Amino acid sequence: ARLPLNGVTRRDVFTYLGNTLTIGDHQVPYSLVTGINLSSLPTPVSGSSVAPPIVLNSWAAEQLSARSGDPLTIEYYRWEDPGQLVTKRADFRVAGIVPIAAGSRDLAPDYPGISNATSLRDWDPPFPLDLRRIRPVDEAYWNAERTTPKAFVPIEVAQQLWGSRYGTLTSIRLTPASGEDATGLLARVAANLKTAAHPEEFGLVARDVRQQNLVASRGATDFGEYFVYFSFFLVISALVLVVLFFRLGIEQRVRELGLLRAVGVTPSGIRRLFATEGLILAVAGSLLGAAGAVGYAALLLKALTTRWVDAVGTTALTLHVSGLLLVAGSVGGVVAAVTCIWTTLRQFRHISERSLLAGDFSGTSGDTGPSNRQRLMAVGLFGVGLALVALAAAAIIPPEAGFFGGAAALLIAALMLAHLVLRRPSSHPIAGHGWPAIVHLAVRQASHRPGRTVLTMTVLAAATFILVTVDAFRREGSPAANNPHSGTGGYALLVRTLLPIVHDPSSADGRKELNLASLAPGTRIEPWRVRQGDDASCLNLYQPVSPRIAAPTDAFLHEGRFVFQSSLATNEEERKNPWLLLQRQETDGAIPVIADANSMTYVLHRSVGDEFELPATVAGGAPVKLKFVAALQDSIFQSEVLMSSGHFRRLFPDQGGYQMLLVDAAGDAAKVSDEIEQALADLDADAVETGTYLASFHRVENTYLSTFQALGGLGLLLGTVGVGTVLLRNVLERRRELGLLAAVGYRRSHFILMAAAETLVIVVAGLLLGAACAMIAMVPTARERSIHLLLSPALLLMLAGVFGVALLSSVAAIAAAARSPLLAALRSE
Repeated sequence: ARLPLNGVTRRDVFTYLGNTLTIGDHQVPYSLVTGINLSSLPTPVSGSSVAPPIVLNSWAAEQLSARSGDPLTIEYYRWEDPGQLVTKRADFRVAGIVPIAAGSRDLAPDYPGISNATSLRDWDPPFPLDLRRIRPVDEAYWNAERTTPKAFVPIEVAQQLWGSRYGTLTSIRLTPASGEDATGLLARVAANLKTAAHPEEFGLVARDVRQQNLVASRGATDFGEYFVYFSFFLVISALVLVVLFFRLGIEQRVRELGLLRAVGVTPSGIRRLFATEGLILAVAGSLLGAAGAVGYAALLLKALTTRWVDAVGTTALTLHVSGLLLVAGSVGGVVAAVTCIWTTLRQFRHISERSLLAGDFSGTSGDTGPSNRQRLMAVGLFGVGLALVALAAAAIIPPEAGFFGGAAALLIAALMLAHLVLRRPSSHPIAGHGWPAIVHLAVRQASHRPGRTVLTMTVLAAATFILVTVDAFRREGSPAANNPHSGTGGYALLVRTLLPIVHDPSSADGRKELNLASLAPGTRIEPWRVRQGDDASCLNLYQPVSPRIAAPTDAFLHEGRFVFQSSLATNEEERKNPWLLLQRQETDGAIPVIADANSMTYVLHRSVGDEFELPATVAGGAPVKLKFVAALQDSIFQSEVLMSSGHFRRLFPDQGGYQMLLVDAAGDAAKVSDEIEQALADLDADAVETGTYLASFHRVENTYLSTFQALGGLGLLLGTVGVGTVLLRNVLERRRELGLLAAVGYRRSHFILMAAAETLVIVVAGLLLGAACAMIAMVPTARERSIHLLLSPALLLMLAGVFGVALLSSVAAIAAAARSPLLAALRSE
């Protein structure tokens, strides 16, 4: 139709094999019938009770004793889903008789096993053939006329009876225009055919493999992006430690700072001096950090190719180091560190030289009490955090923005509130005796330097946030295989075959043909059509360009199995069973599809309601738009995109048979698996238990989560170091106080109890703030993905270990201070 053939007459031809032509008691077996344009004969309107016309050649008319107007019946085979060869009948009326020469052999296409056969008995077609019906006169006709049709019917009738998803024409005949011979027409057609015919329509596709691989190699999921997200909290922790350590260093040199001020060095000059020192340390630290980053990446890569190889499915991974990114990261770290140092130095500018020379820097402690502006800022940030979480839950903003943005706002607000609480003067005097009074005194000491205490809490809270978040997303165990509302859909086995199954394994006849009749009674098999393509699950490191597509039977859609996370359902029936959405007819022509939520979000980078375009080379023509109408929750379909059988057959008419089976096994699943693999060995069948298959996806998720958890562990390590440092500094600052307490009767055990109580306040507050903010930020995700918000025993053990290490550090600091002579400190007091 796309050829520029002005003046050329076109005749469409559709030739089909009739098993039997019958008029009364007369029959002719195995006859080719051709559908052509019989415009001179009236064709009945579709649905009319009048039989359509048929024209016989003289040989067939003689064999059938046919006369014009006689009723004639044609029996023929027709393939029907699923994989059944059915005998059909069609009634005609004889409208005329023509000579054998009215037809020709080339009205039938070349068909292997038939066209090249020397006799009818040598036919080898892919359907049953009863050789006993062949008569000598049939052999004589074949020897003389070969594939010349014995009957002709209107092309419209032939297409209606015998058309299928494989096509409705077998050939096209062209008659040259006036003044043009066949040779000229052939040359004209050949010259224009290259541009008018699309090779992909005939299965011939030219692909830029290199470009496709480059696009796909960008990766299904940018894990570097998630490392940046989680590392943000770790970077904040590191900067907090920079401020903390630098501040402690300045406090130790406060008399030096006072002396410089006393001899005439300006405050700005002092800031430049200390900032230069900090810059040197920051540059050295950034260089060490860059080397550490390469080493950390190498260790992760080593783990992914050895212990965690199941997560990537290959050992062919190499480390790629970008010098530009290393430089950018190092420069960014230096700038951030110097900024923090400069901000810390500005806090000492209002302290007098006399106070600095005396070692008094209480002016930086910020003990003036909380301000209304700080309260409003804390409450405002808390509201912003809750708003971001709510917007993400309502799908108004991306879930990553709501989760990380909301968590950051909540964490900052919580730390600000903690700082306000510590700065508020206590109205309860310390009274009484025994351990309650000692603990009260220790808790009061935590507010001695509220800024320092909150900085330490920040490090612990950020690390705890990462650990709690990652731990909540872990998936442990396998769902019950017999639960239809789970990730397995209640099926025990998933079977894939390399070659398609043409018979229906869910029917008794199909199982007999497939040698599956011995399966235990009650075993149900659900067949799926499959168009092979890119794996759309986390098992594929590459970006899917043309994902694998699977289609269930219409009966499966009404069973309501599996669990859905979200959908575009508009009525109660669709909300109860979102599978029905696959049968929608979208107004824009998009094909409704369903995918697993994990694959949709992290691999295909789509959400419910979005569209995905299949390349033009996939469906043989224009690009095809797929519209995601629902998302499954943690299912075994993480490798496929699912569509209805009707849409599948229309888009991919060449994809015959089934290549995926879901088996609801009755009895021993392992035995059923062995029977199916043996029976379908010629099709290279591979059966796996659905629980085991789903657990393979969980292992991959947990592996990547382990890499993120390593960041949280590093943050906790930093936090533990910070707690020990702060406690040691606090003890050194309070040596005069400890000397006074010792003089009035406090013993060493009292000091240890005070240190333990102060540690408890700092560590527990940091851990609780981080865990609470993480749980609030995960509420929408927890509801959507059914993740747990309870801390695992392993995480609780890790947090307990952090507390234990911090407690030992505080006890060691107190013990060191208690062993040192306190007389000098007491004299100064």
